[in-house]
Amino acid sequence: MEINKNLIVVDWLKSKRVKGTILHLTLCSNQRKILRGRKVSDCNKELILQLPREGKINDGDIFRTNQENIFIHVIAKKEKLFQIRTNKLIDMLKVSYHLGNRHIAMEINDNYVFIKEDYVMRNLLEKMGAEIKLVHKKFFPENGAF
Repeated sequence: MEINKNLIVVDWLKSKRVKGTILHLTLCSNQRKILRGRKVSDCNKELILQLPREGKINDGDIFRTNQENIFIHVIAKKEKLFQIRTNKLIDMLKVSYHLGNRHIAMEINDNYVFIKEDYVMRNLLEKMGAEIKLVHKKFFPENGAF
């Protein structure tokens, strides 16, 4: 594949069906918050993100570029996370309160809360009696209220 000029990522593609070259871009949860700036694709091609500011980058997104036959496919990177569980709902509410009070990014589902691996938080959670398991998975934290 020959790319003769800067490859600028300009917008989301509405359709997941594309004809052309697809480059993969693997991003961690923090990187998926940034809509503008320089990135490097998984095949080492330099990209310039100039996405509309009102968007959000998600796992599986496909982007248009300034070259009509080249597209970018986003892959959420697997990260080291703590999977947190408690025996009682009230204890999970307390854990969530304390994590939120410290502005810790959390992914919340029916049975677990996931946060990025952090030894300080591990100590806090252990003191609260939470069960902590280290896992390696894609991280999708809750969006902030603002």
